[in-house]
Amino acid sequence: MNKLWQRIRRPVLIAGMIALLLAGLTGCNLLVAPQGSSAVVFAVDSANGNVYEIDADKAESAAVPLVSTKQNATGKMVISGTKAFLAVASWKNTKPGLYWFDLSSKTPAVSQIGQDISAQYICIASSTKGYVSSADWGGTYENAVYPFNPSNPAAGLGSAISGFDAGFFPQDVAYVDDGNGTGRVFVADNRNGKVYRLNAEGTAVEKSFATSAGGTTGLLAGEFDSNGDGVKEPGVFVANSGGYDANSNPLPGSIDFIPLLAVSVSNVVPVQSSLSASALAFLDTTHLAATSYGHTWLIDLSKSAGDASRLTEIKNSSGASFGSMDIAVRDGYAYVPDGAQTVYRFKLNSPTTAIPTGKSGEMITNIAVRQ
Repeated sequence: MNKLWQRIRRPVLIAGMIALLLAGLTGCNLLVAPQGSSAVVFAVDSANGNVYEIDADKAESAAVPLVSTKQNATGKMVISGTKAFLAVASWKNTKPGLYWFDLSSKTPAVSQIGQDISAQYICIASSTKGYVSSADWGGTYENAVYPFNPSNPAAGLGSAISGFDAGFFPQDVAYVDDGNGTGRVFVADNRNGKVYRLNAEGTAVEKSFATSAGGTTGLLAGEFDSNGDGVKEPGVFVANSGGYDANSNPLPGSIDFIPLLAVSVSNVVPVQSSLSASALAFLDTTHLAATSYGHTWLIDLSKSAGDASRLTEIKNSSGASFGSMDIAVRDGYAYVPDGAQTVYRFKLNSPTTAIPTGKSGEMITNIAVRQ
């Protein structure tokens, strides 16, 4: 195991010796008697299902994975408390589905939650209410959204949410709360170019909204002044990759905003047009980062749509473009995997750092952070 990430697994009698070993062998601010992983950033290898810890202080990755699903098409990872949840889709593997492991364990191991599904995205709405989307182009597994209890993974998956349109192909799921007890779950539909809002119970579709472009993929809960009255309101930002025309040529994408309690499609506000986006994250209250295959952008929402300085492409230290289907922010830094063996990290007004991650042949596709 890489020196940076060696763990002390045998009892040590002298506390001072433990402290010295930890200070010399790790880059994290670990406690004297660490319980499980202390990392706050994690990277996922889609090819083998490996999960790597990233030292956010030193911008270095562990050489040895913390855990592994041992399944191809392992993707989205979400952390709730000390539990980490992983989505495994149905592509050249034997056990697709929703998995979890305990970050507080000294010997973490992944376990599947419920039946086989083609898991895509995960949303944790509360300590007892979570959702996972399942989408399978091959048709073996149902295209659906299932609830589960993050506090009790052994309970499995609940019954699929009802009310979605025909041809439904779900992607991201997000929970939006106004802080006053009014919360709703939103679901992206890639095939139909729609976003659905579930009812207060989270059991059925309440409203659907057509997006401004196809390829509806990523969702991000946040606030935006959608009606121009100078007051931001809660809602969900929508990343549309654009999709393709009948000849498989890529179409322009966009970013939309849907207020929490929108009543019709007329309330859907285009935030950025002609921009392919698959995943979104906020660096601060006004700077929205968007990424998709090959490119990553920073959008200054304090500037008008016609201002040329509103949109900036983030590039690596060599001036080359990069992008992916995932992005996450921790302590002002955005992390974007490149699908190979690099995670790029950037923040406002600072250079981009490349963090080598994983082994040759692996595909680092997803990022998870503890908040």
